Amino acid sequence: MAFPYFYPNRPTLIPPDPVNPLNPSPDYINSLDQSGKYIAEKKWNGDNTLIYTDGPNPVLWNRDRSRLCYIPSPEVITELGRLPKGAIFNAETVHKKTKTVKHLLIVHNILAYNNEPLYGWNWGRARKLLESLDCYGDHIQLSQTYPTGFWDLWNQADGEVIEGIILKDPTGILVHSTSRVDDVPWMKKIRKPCKKYNY
Repeated sequence: MAFPYFYPNRPTLIPPDPVNPLNPSPDYINSLDQSGKYIAEKKWNGDNTLIYTDGPNPVLWNRDRSRLCYIPSPEVITELGRLPKGAIFNAETVHKKTKTVKHLLIVHNILAYNNEPLYGWNWGRARKLLESLDCYGDHIQLSQTYPTGFWDLWNQADGEVIEGIILKDPTGILVHSTSRVDDVPWMKKIRKPCKKYNY
């Protein structure tokens, strides 16, 4: 691949309620909603994936700097071929962790375009670029955004397909992360409790 490996920007995990994360009231999430600072996306139960399109064929990498252990369906391969060349997309591959949803890639961000890294861009600008691209389909989808209604959206998460929500500040700057554990403060992940974790 022509691009070096870029670790994806990773959200900071926060509880739904700092006082009682296992039985939260809506106050804390509503305060984030009412601040007007964030836009929400669903947090899918998938594998963080980088899609590199700078070679002859798109390549899928995981957050550990190795090839993603996933064999795309023929439909996914076809849709991967529609992505613009010379780009790095940050997506979530929903397949092995879910029973009902298979071969679905949700695109959340873009880290390079036209063979140029986008570090220094803010997320709002990168999101507009993603929205301008005519390359999505049934299996590679652009994540939906929600400007308000965060508490209801978090409550709709089933813990199996949708883990919770991610809040993003559109003015947050894309940075060059140097490891898989680098968190960025402008993204906040709020997930539902389940058997694997408290919140």
